[in-house]
Amino acid sequence: MTVPSRLLLLIAASILLLAGCRTYGNKKYESEQRMYGAIQQTVKQMKQELGRAQSDLRRLESAAESADTLAALVERYRMLVEKHAADLRRHQARAAALTGGSAYRALHRRYGAIVTDRRLLKKQYQRTTRKVWATVRDTTVPRTPTRKKSDYIITPVNYPQQNPPDISMADALRGARGTPGLQREEKPAGSE
Repeated sequence: MTVPSRLLLLIAASILLLAGCRTYGNKKYESEQRMYGAIQQTVKQMKQELGRAQSDLRRLESAAESADTLAALVERYRMLVEKHAADLRRHQARAAALTGGSAYRALHRRYGAIVTDRRLLKKQYQRTTRKVWATVRDTTVPRTPTRKKSDYIITPVNYPQQNPPDISMADALRGARGTPGLQREEKPAGSE
């Protein structure tokens, strides 16, 4: 290769590097509209999950009335539900500020934030539910088997992880004294 051809190759590589790849957010593919739809759908799912979490909280509070050992877990679960509600309000407000014509990067960042918060909340709910399960049964929290430190394994980037199966709050409370329900029993006026 001669010096001018190296120089031309260096200039072409620099232009490509500085220009970047602009195939994302192309109007031809309507990726902004799709991303906006995904944001709206994810916020809606987050709202539905909040309703289920509030129902589980009522169920846990009802069970805690007959089992004092669950009192700390009720408070922990209540804090998670409050955090979930605050995150939902924040994401709804930010999603409302976006439109289908917003910049792809802004939409993508917002979508990534919502999905990340949702995943973290799900993990925290599951940890607390597993703790409830263990407390009701007076045992340790069920965990997945860990690998030996001597095992050398390379896991591909997008390889599905072997996560323990999800435990619902109803399953976790099964076996607790009394029958935890969705609502607490209201005492009629004048009784007591």
